[in-house]
Amino acid sequence: MAAAPAVEAAQALGIPWLTTVNINEQPVLDALRERHAQMLIVAAFGQMLRPVLLDSLPCLNVHASLLPAYRGAAPIVRALRAGETETGVCIMRMLPGLDDGPWAERSRLTISPRDDAGSLGRKLALLGAVGVDQVLTGTADGNLLWTEQVGEASYAPKVLPEDRPLDLTLPARLVHAQVRSLSPDIGCDAAVSGLQFKVWRAWPVGAAETQSLGEAAGIAAEDPGRLAVVGERLFAGCDDGLIEFLRVQPAGKGPMDAASFLRGYASRLGGRIVPADRDGR
Repeated sequence: MAAAPAVEAAQALGIPWLTTVNINEQPVLDALRERHAQMLIVAAFGQMLRPVLLDSLPCLNVHASLLPAYRGAAPIVRALRAGETETGVCIMRMLPGLDDGPWAERSRLTISPRDDAGSLGRKLALLGAVGVDQVLTGTADGNLLWTEQVGEASYAPKVLPEDRPLDLTLPARLVHAQVRSLSPDIGCDAAVSGLQFKVWRAWPVGAAETQSLGEAAGIAAEDPGRLAVVGERLFAGCDDGLIEFLRVQPAGKGPMDAASFLRGYASRLGGRIVPADRDGR
């Protein structure tokens, strides 16, 4: 067991801290009152705040989407998986409903084609930190404005085991989206000829490049799930062409680039790639 990074930072700065299994327990509320807390701010927090806490002081959430889009537990993953090109952060007031409160600060961010959940999360964390600072300053100055959410809501449920199997029946751009949405912490599960592996990085291949890669790549491009080895590069057929695997991880081994993977496992890649089952078998 180790202290959370937030606790370590609080200790270093001499800031009082409290950990709890359930934030809605009465001792937590008592501790907040004793310390004269004026506001509660959560970010990527896994518990629902109950009315007894929401009614006791302003509760704000640093939410990683442009609300009302992607309300819920996994906005970064779901935005990437949907192939979104833009997202952002909202500093919102928490209400009993799921991420449906008004926002006081909203920042937009373009999603790079090379972003994964890790890199995008870091960018949004910085935006969130700046946004919280602005909201706290506005609160102190007495000029904070709240804006109600407008538009149709969409939802971002937490990542489940059924989200992990690599789906090569999708177009290449959405296979790429699936892979980067689950990197660097979860990974997409796949198997070929009994070999289990995860895909951590991939890239869609354009039609012009596919033609230049040779016959094996051309055949794979017409057959979702078929693998093609071209030199030290590894490709798989998708619904509309090819996806290149850039970083993979065989079961029981560490992540490696495609060239290293092929040196050890090329002889086992003659079959069709299929999703690994939910237990990784």
